[in-house]
Amino acid sequence: MLPSRILIVVTATVLALAMVAGCNAAAPGGGSNLEAASTPEALGPVGESLKVRVNRDRDVLGLPALVASQALDEAARLRAEDMLIRGYLGAIGPGEESVAAQELMAVAGYSGQLGELVYEHPGPLSMLTESTVGAWMASEAHRKLLLDTRFRFLGAGLAGESEEWIVVMLFAEEGP
Repeated sequence: MLPSRILIVVTATVLALAMVAGCNAAAPGGGSNLEAASTPEALGPVGESLKVRVNRDRDVLGLPALVASQALDEAARLRAEDMLIRGYLGAIGPGEESVAAQELMAVAGYSGQLGELVYEHPGPLSMLTESTVGAWMASEAHRKLLLDTRFRFLGAGLAGESEEWIVVMLFAEEGP
């Protein structure tokens, strides 16, 4: 049996490699605990609207737009699914000692300053973008990260169902 820290790193690495290879990670047992409505294809437009809204807010303030990254979208989706399945919200999962998002982004070739924002949206999917970005912009710490000019790339992902959604946005300074 592997020690839990090694198992976590190995799991994060496998997920990251699947992300880089363009594979969809499945839940243990080959199935998924997520409903079909939360497939990447079905949620793609919502993730896009999150990125558009962030870039619009940056533009209004005279800041450069961030470049959308499919690799960061996939990493963000994996992070949101992990939080949903394992029942936590935050940068570090239960029993973990490192920030999984940073490990996923590094394996995908991103470096420099890396950032992650997480939000739990308790409402309909139709209200998610405004609720999420509005809450982040209203928080000084989250707003600072959203508007940080060191970042050049962003990705967004979400997981959930009905009126319970976890949203993850990832930021990176340097790309592959």
